[in-house]
Amino acid sequence: KKQADLVDTSFKAMMQKSRSGMQLGLKLVADDTLRLLSDLEIACGALRTTPAVVRLKGMASRLRTLAKVKTLINPGVNIDYDPMKALKVGGVDVHLEINHLIGAWINNHGPTAFGEALANFFEDFKAVESDSASNEAPATGRSMRAMLDTAARSAALSAKGGGSIQERPMDLEPQCYSEDTVRRFVEGMTGAIEQMLQKRKRTMQQGLRELAVTVDELLASQPPECIADEGPRVMKLGATKLKKVTSRLAVDYGTHIKYEAMKSLIVGGMPIHVELNNFLAAWKLRSPEDSGASFGQLLSKLSSISGYDEL
Repeated sequence: KKQADLVDTSFKAMMQKSRSGMQLGLKLVADDTLRLLSDLEIACGALRTTPAVVRLKGMASRLRTLAKVKTLINPGVNIDYDPMKALKVGGVDVHLEINHLIGAWINNHGPTAFGEALANFFEDFKAVESDSASNEAPATGRSMRAMLDTAARSAALSAKGGGSIQERPMDLEPQCYSEDTVRRFVEGMTGAIEQMLQKRKRTMQQGLRELAVTVDELLASQPPECIADEGPRVMKLGATKLKKVTSRLAVDYGTHIKYEAMKSLIVGGMPIHVELNNFLAAWKLRSPEDSGASFGQLLSKLSSISGYDEL
C-alpha cells in the first residue's frame, strides 16, 4: 500500500499539467523505483547483481538526475513540456510512454500491464548504461548457441499449438552456429532492436526487416544437418515471410504493416505486438541469452502470415 500511495503522489503531480508538476512527478517516479529496488535487494541480496536490476537502477538514476537538474533562469532545464501535446526529458521524447504508464495505473490494468509500461518508459533512459555496460558479461558463443537451440524448440512447439519447453542440455552438433556466425547474428539483432525501440513507423519497418534478414542469413549459413528439424524450418519460414512483408514499397506501408506505438503492431495481417514485446523485454531487460523462448514464439507467429507467398 505504501508503494501504491507513492505512485499516486507521483502521477497526481504530473497531472497538474504544469512543468514544475511534471518535473516533480518524474523525479518521484525515479526515486520511488530506486527505493523499491533497494528494498527488494535487502529482502533478496541475490537480486543486486542481476542484469535486469542493474539496468533498471541505471535508467532510474539517469531519470532522477535529469529531473532534478535546475538553474535559476530555467527551473526545469531538462524538461520540455507542452501539456497534452509533448514531453521531452533530456531531449528524449517520452510523451507516449508516460501517457501509457499513467493510463495503466489509473485504469487498473493490472500489475503485468503496469510493469510493462514502466519498463517501456525507463527504456528511454538507457544512455546511462554506457559506463556500466563494460562491467556486464558479453553474450558468449556457447550461451547464444543455447539461446538459438531454445528458440528452435520454442518455434516448433508454438507451431504445434504451444506448451512448456522442457529443460535439457543443448543438443547441437559442433559445426552448428560457429562463433563468427553467432557474433554476426548478435550484431544484426542489436541493430534491428535499436531501430524498433525508436517507436516510429519507419524505424519499426526497418528494424523488422533487419531482424528478418539477420535470421535468414544465420540459417542460410548453416550446414543442412543443423537446420533439418522442425524448429529451424519454422524460424526460416517466419523470417522469410517477414522479409517479404517489410520489402514492400513505402507507398504500401500502411497496408502491410500497421503500427501504433505502445499499442499495436500488425504485420501482414498478423498481430504480433505481444510476441514482439515479450522478445524485446527478454533481450533488453534480462539478457540476449534468456530470449530464446520468446524469440521462437515470435518467429512461429510470423510463419503463420498468409497471402504473401507469391510476393
